[in-house]
Amino acid sequence: MKEDTVQTRRVNPLAALRAVRKVINDPEQTQEVFRVLHALSGPSLRRNYRRFKQSANGAKILEEQRILTDLLNNTEYLSSLSTNSLGNTYHRFITQEQISAGGLEEANMQAGGDELKGNFGLFVSRTRASHDLFHVLTQYGRDPLGEACLLAFTYGQTGNIAFVFILAFASIRLYKGAGGAVFPALWRAYRDGKKATWLLNTDWETVLEMPLEQVRSQFSISQPKRYEILLAQLATE
Repeated sequence: MKEDTVQTRRVNPLAALRAVRKVINDPEQTQEVFRVLHALSGPSLRRNYRRFKQSANGAKILEEQRILTDLLNNTEYLSSLSTNSLGNTYHRFITQEQISAGGLEEANMQAGGDELKGNFGLFVSRTRASHDLFHVLTQYGRDPLGEACLLAFTYGQTGNIAFVFILAFASIRLYKGAGGAVFPALWRAYRDGKKATWLLNTDWETVLEMPLEQVRSQFSISQPKRYEILLAQLATE
C-alpha cells in the first residue's frame, strides 16, 4: 500500500474571494472553482479522508490502489454495459456534454493544484472523478441552476465550506434570473445530500454495472422535483 500522506493547503479566504468573483462573472472558468477549493477545503478533505479509509469500501479501494479515472475513461467498457445501467448512462452523459473523466483533474492543475500523492492523493482524485457520476445520480444538469444544486447536494455530503462560499455568491446571480424559488431548490438539494448514503466511499467499480434506478434507490437519492419545476418554468420564459 502506498504511503499514507495527508497534505493540504492552509485556509485562505482572500484567495477564495478573488477566485469566486471570477467564477460568478464567467461560470465556465472551472479552474477558478478549484482555486476556491484549494483555499478552503483543507479541513473537510482531511476529515472525509479519515472517514473514507476507516470504511470497509475505502480500505479495500486503497489496498487495491484503484484509479477511478482509468475505468471512467474506458469508453469501450462503459458502452458495453446495459443501457439502463449507471455506467452506460454516465457514458452517454459525458459524450453528450463533451466532457471527460479527466477534465476536472486538468482544471485542478490549471489552477495550480498540487499533485497529491499516496493514498490521500488517490482519495482526492477519486472524489473529483465522481463529480459527473453525481450529476447522473442526482439528475442535476450542467446548467447554472443544476450546477448550484449539485454543489448544495455535495455540501450535504462533504461538509466542505468551499461549496457554501461559492453558493453564497452564485445564489445572488441565480436569484436575479429565477427569483426566490432558487432558494428552496438549493435547500432541498442540500437536504437530499444529507439524507443520501455517503457516496465518497462508494465501490463505483461494482455500482457502474447496476441499473441506475436501483442505485438511486439503494443510496436514497430523491427525485429533484424543485429543481425540475423551476427549470421547466425558466424554459418557458
